[in-house]
Amino acid sequence: MKKLFILFSLIGVLFAAEIKDIKSIKDLSSTKDIILMFSIDSCPWCIRQEKVLKDIQEQKDIQIVKVKNGSDIYKELVEKYPFPIAYYPTSFIVTKEDGKLNISYEFRGYQKKSNIIEVLENKDEFLMD
Repeated sequence: MKKLFILFSLIGVLFAAEIKDIKSIKDLSSTKDIILMFSIDSCPWCIRQEKVLKDIQEQKDIQIVKVKNGSDIYKELVEKYPFPIAYYPTSFIVTKEDGKLNISYEFRGYQKKSNIIEVLENKDEFLMD
């Protein structure tokens, strides 16, 4: 019985920290900060960044979204907002207000967990102009 409880607990943790692939800007949360991670499937640094973001999501109340190059959401985001994607992964901290996204910060390339946490905890110091 104890083994079964441990198994279900582990499964719960695995599904709690889930990076979502979404279809539209409409699917983004308006109640919490969002990290959009622009990536490509063949990028080993994107895979590493995804693991870091999952770890952060377990500690912070934040929505993390993987935006694959060429997907519908990718096209919608780069068409409507100034997301300069020169490197993979590139991640942005954004908020959604009144259906519109506000970009707070941009991370170019792979980032350590400590770098991302520092920006999340001190967003006012790191706001983009």
